[in-house]
Amino acid sequence: MSEQIVIGVTGSFGSGCTTVVEILETNYGFKGFSLSTTLRQMYEEKKTGKSTDQALRSELQDFGNDMRKEYHHHFFAEKTLEKVSKKSKNDCLVFDSIRNVGEIAFFRQVFPNFYLIAVDCAEADRWERVKGKYADKGLTYANFRNDDRRDKNEEGIAYGQQVALCVDEADYLIRNDNDPMVTTETAFKRRLHYKLTDPISLFRGNVRPPNIEETHMSIAYSASLMSQCIKRQVGAVIVDKNGIVLSIGYNENPRPLKPCYLQFGDCYREIHIENIMGNLNNCPYCNKNLDGLKYPYICPHCKRDVYRELVQDRAISRCTALHAEEKVIINTGSTDLKGCTLYVTTFPCFNCAQKILELGIERVYYVESYPDIDSVKLFDTANRLGSRITIQKFEGVKARAYFKIFDTWRRKKELEILESRHELNRP
Repeated sequence: MSEQIVIGVTGSFGSGCTTVVEILETNYGFKGFSLSTTLRQMYEEKKTGKSTDQALRSELQDFGNDMRKEYHHHFFAEKTLEKVSKKSKNDCLVFDSIRNVGEIAFFRQVFPNFYLIAVDCAEADRWERVKGKYADKGLTYANFRNDDRRDKNEEGIAYGQQVALCVDEADYLIRNDNDPMVTTETAFKRRLHYKLTDPISLFRGNVRPPNIEETHMSIAYSASLMSQCIKRQVGAVIVDKNGIVLSIGYNENPRPLKPCYLQFGDCYREIHIENIMGNLNNCPYCNKNLDGLKYPYICPHCKRDVYRELVQDRAISRCTALHAEEKVIINTGSTDLKGCTLYVTTFPCFNCAQKILELGIERVYYVESYPDIDSVKLFDTANRLGSRITIQKFEGVKARAYFKIFDTWRRKKELEILESRHELNRP
């Protein structure tokens, strides 16, 4: 079992996860299994008379949520693992369509050498790839955005799709945006094949030193662990033109406030949301009595998302915490940040994007499967007006696997040096 490599693949819809699995099967000898296939098979068994070809993505999302809620969060991972035959038990395996952190925890517990690859792609490129499937069912970009929002799990449903959190849990991140020079399916697969050579080599025990981006992003993730936010922990690092770390930061309430769970007994945003919902008598869609609507705030009559209708900007404007980007900027004091680089474990929100532009930071590395569209537009507008800022998706080994992978390189070099000394001292 110690020699067996097991890979999980996660990423937003249309990012290229299925193609990654195909390449791992064809070029690297992995045997592939899909949690989505398991879900679809069970859907057809339970929803007699309706195939998954006819089903909307939102219907499959509902079914997945129902099954995880009824059984457990790793339900589809467990059922998919049952399909692995005894003959294939010790082969190198790859599991696709991982969308809940419970599924990741399950595979990590079962397989000692489990690694999670996240595939990242811009929303516009993903829509370009999947819009034909939506059009075939009479659906539009608005439907795609809604499905995407549910995959991200903005409502924080524990048994739902949690792609953003799954990407946070990844050991290696691959960028797979469209490239005007890559126009054929063969070229597309060739590029992904090339990108997979590094993680597969590392997972199989080959060694290399970490690059500068991997090191600084690992520091940002380490800083995020200082945050006591019960929603999401974010870390940030600012480095100068020479790669010297100027400061680190993480999201937390400003002094003298304690973290929310200590200061208010709960997330301040959640308190605000519960106050709104607690004063709600009728559904804003169907006008029927809600009779004490509870989380996740879905109307029991029309099944519409009441939270989405009534809570503006997901109550982010009511968050009491300083963002990691704000904190890392404050921690630099009066240092001139022109030309510096920011590493952050999520994509900057609109307000943080304003500060980044004003301070003249020239490069931002981020990890985020669902970037803030308004922030993206702001950065694009700034560049059209002469800004020098570059917004760069991180790619490579993520913090979770940093020491596991690169400590091997250090120890191997130490051994080589000791052996060379021994040879020099040999009479």
